[in-house]
Amino acid sequence: MVADRGRLIGVWRGAARMAAPDPADRGLAYGDGLFETMRAHAGRLPWWPRHRARLALGAARLGIAWPDEGLLEVALAEALAEAPDGVVKLVLSRGVSARGYAPEPGQPVSLLLSVAPAPAPTVAALKVDRLELRLGVQPALAGIKHLNRLEQVLGAIEVGQRGLDEGLMADSEGRLTCGVRSNLLVRLDGRWLTPPLEHAGVAGTVRALLLASWSPPGGVQVAELPLAVLARADALLLSNALRGILPATRLGERLLDPCPPGLDTARAVLAASHPAFCEP
Repeated sequence: MVADRGRLIGVWRGAARMAAPDPADRGLAYGDGLFETMRAHAGRLPWWPRHRARLALGAARLGIAWPDEGLLEVALAEALAEAPDGVVKLVLSRGVSARGYAPEPGQPVSLLLSVAPAPAPTVAALKVDRLELRLGVQPALAGIKHLNRLEQVLGAIEVGQRGLDEGLMADSEGRLTCGVRSNLLVRLDGRWLTPPLEHAGVAGTVRALLLASWSPPGGVQVAELPLAVLARADALLLSNALRGILPATRLGERLLDPCPPGLDTARAVLAASHPAFCEP
């Protein structure tokens, strides 16, 4: 079955609406930009403040100007009218420039909005394993959701080749960091631990919500995790903004706890924050 590729809602260069992305756009040429992929519900984006904050952090980190607030509001409203319970993707790029890596000062930023259906429910049995591919260590880019996703593309190819549902990625120094498209929570010695994201990876909205509002048995904290801890993990939770919180049931050939301590309360925190994740 061919996945729904979504629909383009609009492209803007500064305040001007364009028929299509400009071939000279730096987002296309160099991945010089940022994106947010957001779950809509009943014509709203309940987590827009969280996505907006990460987008603003990324724009400040990369030195990309912020788009006009009125234009941003109109563009998001148009996307939500098209997919009130779907997925809205927002791409912000530095804009166009002549050939070469150096940007041209003063060019207007580019904004692209697209929509897609909400993801189908995930299978109950979720098989994961560590991947051979390692993430590069780059603190200047760590945490933000920039357009350079080739590591995740290669990781997703490895996931498919190995028949996995998700792959666990370490950085080049052997520190467990994230899934290909998820953040990680590892149950170890009676506590929930999640890797720091100062070296690599994306600081996910669900991860931030759980760190702020979740109080599981034994607590939850940020801690560096060498890959070796996976051999002792009792449970793994994967999180992202489209699918919520998913327990891994198999790590390689080892079975994991499918209903670990704190899973119900984590999902309750999620549902209280975003109604698309309320139990039917």
